[in-house]
Amino acid sequence: GAPVAPDASGRLRLNKYLSERGLCSRREADAWIEAGRVSVNGAVATLGTQAGPADDVRVDGRPVGEPTRHVY
Repeated sequence: GAPVAPDASGRLRLNKYLSERGLCSRREADAWIEAGRVSVNGAVATLGTQAGPADDVRVDGRPVGEPTRHVY
């Protein structure tokens, strides 16, 4: 598909945000979001929710870390 560019605030679709942190694939992230396991700033996320560096993103109540840096 087409690349998903962050908007000016650095926000990304939540599935990409989670996959960039090495937690899961984007498809797995969508399943987690649909199951109600993901929250952004205390609110249960829905598909299409966006998140950025300033947001408190949690999976099963645990904070999500920084993006994983891939070194090739």
